[in-house]
Amino acid sequence: MADKNLDEYKPLKFYKDNTKARQNGFAKFKDGDSHYFALYKDGNIAMLSQAYVNEAGRDNGIESVKKNSKLKKRYVFGARRGGKHGFGLKAGNGQEIAISPDYKSKSAAEYAAGRLNGSVKAAKKPTPPKKKAVPAKAKAAPKKKSANNEDDYRPLAFYTKHTKGRKKGIEKFKGDDGEYYFAYFENGKIRLISEGYPTVGAQETGAASVEKNIKLEKRYDYRGPLKNGKYDFRLKAGNGKEIARSIWYGSAAAAATGAAYLMGTRKRPTPKKKVKPKAAPIIAAAAVATAAPAMAKAAKPVPPRDKDDDYLKCEEYHGHKITDAKNNLAFFSHTNNKEYFVVYDDDGEVLIRSEGFDSISKRSSELTAVLRLKDNPDNFTRIEKNGSFMNILKDENGREVGRSCLRKIAPPVAVAAPVAAAAAAVPAAAATGGMGWGWLKWLLPLLILLLLGLFALKSCKPTPVAVPPVVTCWDDSEADSQALCPKKVTCWDGSFVKNASACPVEPPKMIECWDGSEAKNLAACPVEPAPEPEPIKVEPTPPPAPKVTANMSRLCSASDSLLFNVPTYSTPVSVGRLGTFPEFGDSHGLTPTEFYNKLANRFAANSFDRQYLDYLAKQLGYANGFGDMSAADFSNETLAKGTKGLLGYGEFHGLAYSQLNVSSSRDLEAFRIRAANGTDIHFMKTCGNYMYVCN
Repeated sequence: MADKNLDEYKPLKFYKDNTKARQNGFAKFKDGDSHYFALYKDGNIAMLSQAYVNEAGRDNGIESVKKNSKLKKRYVFGARRGGKHGFGLKAGNGQEIAISPDYKSKSAAEYAAGRLNGSVKAAKKPTPPKKKAVPAKAKAAPKKKSANNEDDYRPLAFYTKHTKGRKKGIEKFKGDDGEYYFAYFENGKIRLISEGYPTVGAQETGAASVEKNIKLEKRYDYRGPLKNGKYDFRLKAGNGKEIARSIWYGSAAAAATGAAYLMGTRKRPTPKKKVKPKAAPIIAAAAVATAAPAMAKAAKPVPPRDKDDDYLKCEEYHGHKITDAKNNLAFFSHTNNKEYFVVYDDDGEVLIRSEGFDSISKRSSELTAVLRLKDNPDNFTRIEKNGSFMNILKDENGREVGRSCLRKIAPPVAVAAPVAAAAAAVPAAAATGGMGWGWLKWLLPLLILLLLGLFALKSCKPTPVAVPPVVTCWDDSEADSQALCPKKVTCWDGSFVKNASACPVEPPKMIECWDGSEAKNLAACPVEPAPEPEPIKVEPTPPPAPKVTANMSRLCSASDSLLFNVPTYSTPVSVGRLGTFPEFGDSHGLTPTEFYNKLANRFAANSFDRQYLDYLAKQLGYANGFGDMSAADFSNETLAKGTKGLLGYGEFHGLAYSQLNVSSSRDLEAFRIRAANGTDIHFMKTCGNYMYVCN
């Protein structure tokens, strides 16, 4: 902790003189117009507060200390004046909420912090040895942290960094924060992540509970949409406690599919093995000559390789939420980490489906061609296969850009065979005139019956053959037409049911308040204490702040501003690809002026973004916030590979000390924002994320 922060607190004697000593708990008091608190632990003061302007602010500070003092990652240790040691306690947003008194050594400060967060037991006084040795009791399992707290989990990149990967199953590891974690793999990718455990034993217990409950459908709790618009699910034990959490999915349907793979209720297709053709037997020349015509007749041309593997099964395209009502279009992400789109017809059936794309920009490029060509029948080609047909949409160069789903071809109605020809031929003797006309009296009745049979067959109608259903309904049932399908009700989470009463209960949407707590809206958040006004000092005008050099050469160090406060006690996270946790989204193709307009639109439409952009502008020296900035302050720039600094992530604008080790030069392109105080910053074009370069 920087010594300048200590000046905002009173000496330890001030808190002792104004409180009544106690074994454990908070003591509140007032001095003049300011309000304070102190936290006692083991009979000594363990934490000191700053001054608050009112009781409500002080009480909010106490609640924040209660919440965050149990989390080891909220403690920041550092040396102080005179060789002393101590620590500070921070909230989820990085704001300091209390500090410790001075300690003579770092180990003494760590012991005091361990007593507060529960990771260290109180030191026992020496006791005389017992006469008879008593077997030691089994060590009680440490108390597990609340699984409902989002802070118990780390970003997906953290688990990817610490695991080697496997096809399926659990991989356990120790994080760089000293806690123990595990990740569950399925189909070679992480699907479940754990919270941090204080011991290996607790980690083993959590992993065993996952193995026990992962196949039980009733142990899954689905959530979404979350604050970032994504969906996930939680795996719970038999007592209802959360034991693991899934990665994020783009839709409720994708989350349900991911859970089905874990439960085993849905199987991934098994790759077909290539059959090696057998060698043709040696045939005698005469036999070859005899069999050649038959062999040539039986030979069929080898069909060209189709693109089936590039598409999902048709049922995966059904039932997605319409994104573009004008074109009856929906976007969705799949568990294979690819992006898709689907165009529906007026009956809600799949008109055109897309193959999978590695990025949203590639998907958008292909969609442009589909929307341009989908109403022109000349661009469609019909192919038939195994009694079904499919329409293929191709561009002007003959390249496939989309296709419909397979539909069954109605088989033709069978027609009765004509009546057989007349019976036996006339005897040879009659044909030569060797017989008289007497034989005709026997043949005439047969001819008359034959003619009557032909007229009867002509007038009869053949029995129609039943045509199988050609429409697959939203619930995977089949019907003769879309109108005969069951009624579909769309629930709040994007799932589909037959009646509204079967929809899951929608949880209230929560926002994060300034102190790390959650509330239904900003009005329900606790009142944020106003900062204590600083006395006005008359000082000589400082020289103008130096402009940042072209290579942005600055030191990575602690700062009073969250946007520039680089945690010097940790190593940067290696970032190999951008775009997984976007802030303002992909902005490639935008000019600096257009990106400024994009931020201005978010500023006007979203209160959370407005607070963030105002705060950012003020830290850059614009006194009145974002309104003082203009498009002239934005320009293009490309950063160097290996650049270090604070990188933003997520729609909630988090920060992480990172190093840009990206493989694509495209991910190094950025917008540079000129600061009024010389501390220029960047926004990366691939994801729209904030970047403070310090190197």
